[in-house]
Amino acid sequence: MAASAEVDSSGDPRTLGEGALERLLRSNAPERISLAGAYAFGYVDLGYAQQEGTDPGWYQELDPLDALFLGTAWPRTFSCAVEFANARDAWLRLLHGTVHGEGVQRFVREAVSASNELGRPVDDGQVMLALAGRLEAAGLDRRRLPRRLLPAVSLQDCRAVHGPSLDLRLPTPQKDMKERVKQFWKTTEEPYTDDTPRAILRDGLHHFHEAGLPVKKECGMLLPALYAALMAKPGELLEDMGEHAWAWALSLDEASTLVPVLDVLLIAPELQMSVNDTLGRLFAVPAFTEPIPSAAMLWTSSPGLALPRLAFELGITKVSTRRTAITPDLLDWAGMHARMRLSGAARGLDADLEEPGSADSTDVTAGESDEQLAKRREAVREAVLRKLRKKPSRAADSSHRLDRPVERIWNADGSSVVRFSTDTPHGQRFMEGLEVQEALFRQKFGRDPGPDDPMFFDPDADEPTPMTKRHVDDMLLDMAERAEESPSVPSSRGRL
Repeated sequence: MAASAEVDSSGDPRTLGEGALERLLRSNAPERISLAGAYAFGYVDLGYAQQEGTDPGWYQELDPLDALFLGTAWPRTFSCAVEFANARDAWLRLLHGTVHGEGVQRFVREAVSASNELGRPVDDGQVMLALAGRLEAAGLDRRRLPRRLLPAVSLQDCRAVHGPSLDLRLPTPQKDMKERVKQFWKTTEEPYTDDTPRAILRDGLHHFHEAGLPVKKECGMLLPALYAALMAKPGELLEDMGEHAWAWALSLDEASTLVPVLDVLLIAPELQMSVNDTLGRLFAVPAFTEPIPSAAMLWTSSPGLALPRLAFELGITKVSTRRTAITPDLLDWAGMHARMRLSGAARGLDADLEEPGSADSTDVTAGESDEQLAKRREAVREAVLRKLRKKPSRAADSSHRLDRPVERIWNADGSSVVRFSTDTPHGQRFMEGLEVQEALFRQKFGRDPGPDDPMFFDPDADEPTPMTKRHVDDMLLDMAERAEESPSVPSSRGRL
């Protein structure tokens, strides 16, 4: 029976969602959390971040499955959308084939069903709230995730999050390495006739060479060249290829036959290997001369892409999102637009991308000499090179904590303590709130609060009485509701 069939006297999905959210927040805790509880944590975390104005722009891309993963990882934060999405996909792969993976499948079905029944996109705020009301009836709060499957533990040494280890043993070059590399360069100008990494890399390097890039001198050109020839779409700028290539290379399942090839390309620049030495190592990898698997040719390193992909695997033929309705044949299109938005957001934040101009800005201004033009073109070339050489920062340490003013620390015996921090802006505002509470206490009872008096008291009681847990839970729900209605979030987005 669908969860929507179980209604209260109001029959309102929003009311059902609010009630379920309250119960899930109360019955779950970090490291002792169910899939439904993780969704509740992620939902409230989104609302809190939006209310406080601390949410990064990519939070607006999150859908219900993203919120679920966000809740399992809480209180960890992610440095960027790519790190988040790659960690999410790695975690989902770990759950695949387990009873918890079946729970994720049920979660996806419930999310799409809620979207269809309400006639709203799956990532719409009302759908995301109503979904909480369906999860208990779906049985997704009955089983806790084991600690070993929580992201804080299971992703500690994950390639998708941290990249390949620099201690990874690279393949030994074959005896005919020099001849193979020589033939590789000799046929650079010929069009490739197969879909192997060798052929596609050769084509990408040819185009980079035509763009004036030092493809024979910098091994950091190899991975972006492979990505550019295999994955890049019209309008994707050359200077973005390095970061996009890094994200794509880490996103692949470690079981993919292409991973050994990509690991060589990822590690070579860090080890300051020469281009020919890197190519020699690649020829020692069997997959370098075998067809690229089709699963590797899909961009997944963005929020909002995992839920549709899993839905299609379950036989669901369409998923409506706030941006568009996605069908299986539009997954590649959705991935392309996701990384173009990623580029646009980065360009708005990183002024260095605009200096000294784009790679296409080579027009001659009036009175510019040949020498000045050569210098300007070289400056453009160096700007592109800087972007291609730049290795995106490694994922944040798994012990990183969000700079919340309040954090609950769980002990091995199941007890917990609450830690207050005044080292963050949120913490300072929290302390200001405590001062307000002290003033309210004095106003209400005519004296300063004592050591045994509650700081948060029942405003209707004649004597200092602790605020009930119901009051606290209502405050949490009110926080999520106010975040949904916050004027700082455009209503057209339909977010929390």
